[in-house]
Amino acid sequence: MTRDRVLVLCTHNAARSQMAEGLLRALASDRFDGANERCPVFPGRTTRLHWSFEDPSAAPGSDDERLAVFRRVRDAIAARLREWVAERIPA
Repeated sequence: MTRDRVLVLCTHNAARSQMAEGLLRALASDRFDGANERCPVFPGRTTRLHWSFEDPSAAPGSDDERLAVFRRVRDAIAARLREWVAERIPA
């Protein structure tokens, strides 16, 4: 089976990319290869996707309020990844 490669990036590299990579590994680790974080060139055919999510590392408030933002963003990323993986893996 050919595996697609996925490189997950976020501005500031503070939370969202780590959440997305962990969630993608949990959802379909056998389907996607890890990517080299330092790879500046993407040879061959590539598809660029941009999904905007709030940056939870910049959330103000108490620890409980910030935790709620992290959880909300985590859940939004997980939902979007589930949809994306479902489009690529036949049921």
